Amino acid sequence: MNSEIGELSFKQLFPNRKIPNISVEYGQLHGFNANISLSFSRLKINMSKKWENISDSIKMGCIQELLRKLYKAKKNKTTEIELYNNFIRSLSDCLPSTNSHPVLKDSFDKLNKIYFDEELSETNLKIGNGINLLGSYCYQTNTISISRMLLEHLELLNYVMYHEMLHKKHKFYSTKTGRSMHHTSKFRKDEKAYPDSKMLEKQLQNLITNTKRVNKTKKSFFSKIFNN
Repeated sequence: MNSEIGELSFKQLFPNRKIPNISVEYGQLHGFNANISLSFSRLKINMSKKWENISDSIKMGCIQELLRKLYKAKKNKTTEIELYNNFIRSLSDCLPSTNSHPVLKDSFDKLNKIYFDEELSETNLKIGNGINLLGSYCYQTNTISISRMLLEHLELLNYVMYHEMLHKKHKFYSTKTGRSMHHTSKFRKDEKAYPDSKMLEKQLQNLITNTKRVNKTKKSFFSKIFNN
């Protein structure tokens, strides 16, 4: 447990606030993930073990980003936060690929060749169970997740995969107020360049709506069975 770096991060970010009881622990989180929790004026910061050998400046930036989100401090931005953001942006190009899925790998490779000139490095690929969230890209683990419900809709799967690959390509930037922008104008331009993107967006919305309707019907059916 290391409280000093937590206290220093807090003091630098909020010089006029009283420093709460802070603990920083390294645990079994994936990649370079970290989280924060507040309970009875006690701040607990959990960081993956990979953070142990990272420089204190970058580590402080990570902690300060967590503090900013917790306290909703939009205007507080430090050099350490910028160092942290630069570090996270670089992970997509250097973290090894250790997890994959045959259908997702086939989609990634085809799209990489057609739209990215095979310039995107290998990425961890995994199946998720989301309905509203059909895809995501995690910078901290260099992982693209695609919802299981798209496995039966390969055209839509490819479109969602393309969207997440754009995140890997364009990354993100921080505004003067410290807000992270992920859907930049260049991102939107590339997104619209995908063939039939508007039609595919509508099909995705229909798929989400229909899936929710089916799940609601199933839930109602089983509820009636078990209540009788």
